[in-house]
Amino acid sequence: MFRSHRSSKDVYSVVLLGTSGVGKSTIAFYLEHGYPPPRSIRPTIAFGISHVVFGKELVGMIDVGGQRRFLDMRYHERFVRTADGLIFIIDSSRNNFKYDEQWLEDALKLISTEVPILVIANKQDLPGALPPTLLEKHFISRSLNSYDYKIFGTVAADPGGVRSGENIEIAFTHLISKMRAKRQVIIKQKHVKA
Repeated sequence: MFRSHRSSKDVYSVVLLGTSGVGKSTIAFYLEHGYPPPRSIRPTIAFGISHVVFGKELVGMIDVGGQRRFLDMRYHERFVRTADGLIFIIDSSRNNFKYDEQWLEDALKLISTEVPILVIANKQDLPGALPPTLLEKHFISRSLNSYDYKIFGTVAADPGGVRSGENIEIAFTHLISKMRAKRQVIIKQKHVKA
């Protein structure tokens, strides 16, 4: 439940990145409402903002448009530079990750290695979907080996409804715990310096 008074330590900013059609908006909707959108969701143009109350934390999620015209990170630089966490979403049923790699590499230039990154291998329910371990081995680890990241396989929306939301809350809980731990370290460092 939203509280009207919050200290700044309870508020986090998370950016959802990924190419068009990977499920960013569906995942943002699921996290905000607790269920997938009732029908197909419209693509995000430029960016969309949603808020998730998660335990004691309020998370502002910035869902950036994934169309090729927005691949230039200058559109999203101000969001990425100030983010407490990054969620990078991949359509695991694709077999070409060229644009995904470009998005990730450009975003990594803007953040420190201490910013926690959640990688979501979405659409695990589709035929031919690569499991998270394979995506990590052949694609993710070479870009993120010096970053604090974890990969999860998810199903944001299953037309049959059986697997909708699979692993999304587990993955998001992991990211929240990493952001919380990072903030505690920063707070302790400030007290030591003072």
